[in-house]
Amino acid sequence: MQFENITPNSIYAFTPETEPIFGALCLLSGEQLHQEFSNIFGADKIGDIKKRYRFLFETFDAVKELYLWNITDIMLDIFDEQFSADSFYEYTVSMPDDERIFKMAAWSYFGKITQKDIADSITDDKALDKLYSKVSDFCKSFLGLTTFIRQNRKFTDEFFSLVKDLNTPALIKAIKARKGEFSKFKDTLTRSLEKDKPLQYSQELMGKTFHNRGPYETFYFVPSLLLPKRALRLFYENGTKHNKQILFCNILEAQNNMQDAVTALKSLSDETRYQILKVLSQKGPMKGQDIVKELNLAPSTISHHMTGLKESGLITEEPVKTSKYYGIASNRINEIFDMVKKDLNI
Repeated sequence: MQFENITPNSIYAFTPETEPIFGALCLLSGEQLHQEFSNIFGADKIGDIKKRYRFLFETFDAVKELYLWNITDIMLDIFDEQFSADSFYEYTVSMPDDERIFKMAAWSYFGKITQKDIADSITDDKALDKLYSKVSDFCKSFLGLTTFIRQNRKFTDEFFSLVKDLNTPALIKAIKARKGEFSKFKDTLTRSLEKDKPLQYSQELMGKTFHNRGPYETFYFVPSLLLPKRALRLFYENGTKHNKQILFCNILEAQNNMQDAVTALKSLSDETRYQILKVLSQKGPMKGQDIVKELNLAPSTISHHMTGLKESGLITEEPVKTSKYYGIASNRINEIFDMVKKDLNI
């Protein structure tokens, strides 16, 4: 584990303890596993894990659209040089059930659900019915939601048991083998922060303009091998005391292929989608209803096109309380056009 100040308020933090956590979330989310994950654990171990953790996988699958990556937000409270998967588990299970469940998903976004609503639903069937009515568009299984709410301690125990199972000698070996990539990330970070402010460089790494901009007292930049996305940003709301931002970044180059480029170019070829991207490029992150007003189109039309743009990786979304802000995925668009120029010798 290595924590090193690059600037007075920017810290390079390398902690292998987060790798099995991201591996578990990758596996549970049902996302296509990147080659590195498959190479480390192999098809046999992955298949065995899915059999042994049926309760965890089925419960997670039922509620994953409630943005269960929010589990990682809990790390904001305890991330420091002593961070470990065990300390993360101990802190998480020390919370009252309603607080833990509330922090695990984006409840505020889905029907303005409060922590009290969660607390009531743990024991009150009518409150649980009311809760489900607010999230039913995103959670198709009432039984799955009930299990997540009322057996959350079992869910949490199994999640961290899976994390422990993924912390294998093969993973440790793979992390050591990528020592050069971790060093390269640190060197690039050091050079970049000599000319850019931490928030500006964070936006460059994520390929988006942030809606929530702090101010942050401390910025952590954390390289990762198993993070199943380009970057993951954790932050407190604006105005929070002792505010900080943690940015996890995948050290591996994005694996582009022809089909990805074709899918993205098809999205760009639609006039409405092109107009959406143009507006986001000119005005920065916007809420869906603001895009509706800007283009004077039906909300259902905008929603349809936003889904297509998101699936092709051309826009980003950032949940903020009860809203979502959409932005243009500039890094992704640059990658696509670089690929086209290379393939066509332009």
